[in-house]
Parts: sequence; structure tokens; C-alpha cells
Amino acid sequence: MWLGILLLVLVAGWYGWLFRPRRAPGPAGQTGGQPDLEALRSSCLDAIEATARDADAGRVPVRDAHQRLSFLVREFAGAATALPVTSMTLAELRRQGLHGLADGIAEIYPSEFSALPVQSVSHSADIARQVVQAWN
Repeated sequence: MWLGILLLVLVAGWYGWLFRPRRAPGPAGQTGGQPDLEALRSSCLDAIEATARDADAGRVPVRDAHQRLSFLVREFAGAATALPVTSMTLAELRRQGLHGLADGIAEIYPSEFSALPVQSVSHSADIARQVVQAWN
């Protein structure tokens, strides 16, 4: 019973962290300092690797892994641009000039939303890595 309660608390805490409020970007003319892109990139690539490993080991369901990969790429882009990328549609991403990001996410989408995966988690992880590594 205690293990179940602990697991429930951990899952609730993870969701709380995942959906925590983010600081809104300042006025257009205000510069708040550039994020350390290489640190963001390294952190995101590590998370992509961990997600792929967890899926390969069966610790994460395949569909959840595809969704997590898409979220990681969006979260990276959001941190790099200060845009609300995690809630933007593909069309909105393209309007913002984030074509590489939109194309990468579009490639992951089929496995993210279909009942059966269209491609392997490894393939989606490769796509996610390419998007992050190509980011300027």
C-alpha cells in the first residue's frame, strides 16, 4: 500500500513539475540574457538518450516514449527562443520561422498519436537528435 501511495505522489510531483507555470517573456525591447545553448543542447540530448534507453528496456511504453521525445524537442526550442513552443501548432511553429522544428515534430507525430507505432522509438530519437543538433 505504501509503495502505491509513494508512486502516486511521485507521479503527481512529476506532472506538477512538467506543467509548472513559466515566466512570461519580457517586453520586446528588453533583453534578459541569452540562454546557454550548448548546455540546453547537452541536457536535451541526454534526455533523448535516456528516453530511448527506457523505451528499449521496456520501462516506458512506446507511445509514451514518442510523446516524450516530441515534448523534449519542443521544450528545448522553447528554452532557446523564449516562445511557448510546447503549446504551438505546426503551422504556428512555421509562422515563427521554426521550420526545422516543425518538420521534425511532424515526423514524430504519426507514432505519437497512432494506436500502433508507425516507426521505432530509435528512429524518432534520431529525428529528435537531428533537430536539436541542427539548432543555431
